[in-house]
Amino acid sequence: MESIFSGYGIEIIERDKKLFIQYDAGEIVDLMIEVEVTEDESIKAQRSDTDAYEVITKLQNEK
Repeated sequence: MESIFSGYGIEIIERDKKLFIQYDAGEIVDLMIEVEVTEDESIKAQRSDTDAYEVITKLQNEK
C-alpha cells in the first residue's frame, strides 16, 4: 500500500495497482470508508477541498 495523497480530509492510496480514496464518514465517532476510484477521480480529489467533496458526494450517491 502506497499513500499517494493526504489532505482535505481524504487519503488516496494505491494498492495492487488500484486507487482507493479513504475518508471519515462518521459523525460522532470515526467511520473510515474506503472506495475504489478512477485515476480521473483521484486527480480531481487532489485539486481542492471542493473537488474532494464533490468526488466523495458522487461516490456516496453511487452506493
